[in-house]
Amino acid sequence: MTVEIGPVGGLSSPVGLDLEQLTRLITLLGRARSRMLEGTPKQSLHGKAVETVIDPPWYIKSADIDGSLLAFDHPFFGPVAFVIPRDDVAKIVQGLSSHLECPAVQQGKPN
Repeated sequence: MTVEIGPVGGLSSPVGLDLEQLTRLITLLGRARSRMLEGTPKQSLHGKAVETVIDPPWYIKSADIDGSLLAFDHPFFGPVAFVIPRDDVAKIVQGLSSHLECPAVQQGKPN
């Protein structure tokens, strides 16, 4: 895989990467993005468009805190996981239970 990379406002250069190198770069860029967001308030995702993945491999387990760990393999970003506090787990379970009470509808890619 070849990607073009360069400084803001400067010339870019092609860089050849294998899967492992690309995955590492994505991780490093994600960490850099996280540092850039430090100190800013968390934004609600309600009503925002998000990258949707249908049926990714996933698993859930108890977390070291009072909550759960939810992990899945995102085809763009690789394996990612979230530690969800117990109170939020209850909200998620309530929301998903409500969804299961609705009639099943076959639609296109969700937002």
